[in-house]
Order: sequence, then C-alpha cells, then structure tokens
Amino acid sequence: MEYTADNKTSGSPGREAFERKRKAVTTSKTHWIEIDLLRAGERPPELAGKSDYNALLKRGGAPGPLEVWYFDLRDRMPTIAVPLRPPFDDVPLDLQGAFDTVYARGHYAESVDYSGAPPLPRLRPADAVWAEQRIREWMSERGESAAKQ
Repeated sequence: MEYTADNKTSGSPGREAFERKRKAVTTSKTHWIEIDLLRAGERPPELAGKSDYNALLKRGGAPGPLEVWYFDLRDRMPTIAVPLRPPFDDVPLDLQGAFDTVYARGHYAESVDYSGAPPLPRLRPADAVWAEQRIREWMSERGESAAKQ
C-alpha cells in the first residue's frame, strides 16, 4: 500500500512514475486497488467527471474491465472487494470503517483546523453548505465554536 498524493498533477515526475507503475501492475498477474480521496488532480479518462472520489480494482491476469466504486462527498464510502489468490473468496474492505478508525486513532479531530475554508478546489455550492452545516454541528457537539475564522 502506498500514499501517492503527489501523482495527480499532469506532467509531474510523480505522475509519470505512477502511470508507469500502474501500467506495469495492471498488465501483470498482480491485483491493483486504487483509492482516490483527492478532489483535485487528474483522473484516468474512463473515471473523470463521474464522482468526487472513487476506488478501483483491476484483477491481476484478468482481461476484464476495471471494477469501480464511485462516491461523492456526502456519500458513505463503499465497501470494496479485495481479491485473494484462488481458491479464496474476495475479502470485503469497508472504506468508511477503515477511514473512521484511522481518523480516531490518529487524533485528527484535535489536530485539523476545521474553522477555515476547505482546501481547493472549491466545493460545489450545495456541498459547501452541507459541509459547513456538518462541521458546525460536529463542533457544537464537541463544545467548540466554528467561528475561529
């Protein structure tokens, strides 16, 4: 598993290295799972513009298409399939559950400043209102004020 946030800028060395690795792995017998939780950057043409976020699976050695799970900001992250070697069945990976666990164990609620504007690119207007309401409610439950701006 790798963290690859720097691979989204077209033409960057990180992007080019990522594309080479993706091609090498997806044409091999190795399974490839990619989870894109960044709103900015470049996506493969077959995924571009379909959702805020996605997870994809290319089964190793399989000629078939990608398996893709699309989700937006307001959606619960999906449970995706993690393939194992035969004769074992896929293992489900609850992305939302994993994210929630990492968020709690990493104490991100205490270390991330939610009082400012979300990072670029800007949220769609309806999503910005939704996010602001959610943050305000969450901070109120914690006894904090969102008016640190």
